[in-house]
Amino acid sequence: MSNKLFSLKWIALAVLATFVFSACASNKTMIAGANGEPTSIKDANPFASIPIPGNFKFDSNRSFIYESGSGAVKVGRLFYYGWLSLEETIQFFENEMVNKGWKLINVIRQEGTILNYQKDAQMASLSITHSWAQSYVEIRIGPQ
Repeated sequence: MSNKLFSLKWIALAVLATFVFSACASNKTMIAGANGEPTSIKDANPFASIPIPGNFKFDSNRSFIYESGSGAVKVGRLFYYGWLSLEETIQFFENEMVNKGWKLINVIRQEGTILNYQKDAQMASLSITHSWAQSYVEIRIGPQ
């Protein structure tokens, strides 16, 4: 009886370990890179017309991207964070968005800053906040 109970405990432990380790497996969305090879969405810049500071990291767990099958409609809610001050982050986007052809529509300054841009038939809204020495950027982009 004792050996049977011991065996059941090991089987239960093995099943539990399988669930735990499979839960840690990556399920990151993959997209085609420049050479056709799959690229993790966290490594890609899905909206190349939006500049991102070089040291900022993409938060794939909070971000959302939708693209229609034809590619005619593409919308996203992207989250980034990095080690720049609030002022440096705002200045980066104010300069680089214009360099990429975006037109500043308006600026809302509150606890953070919201920058709204337009380019062709697209709109982009950037919400920039700062906490614990890091800046956080939420980018909402889609058709006008």
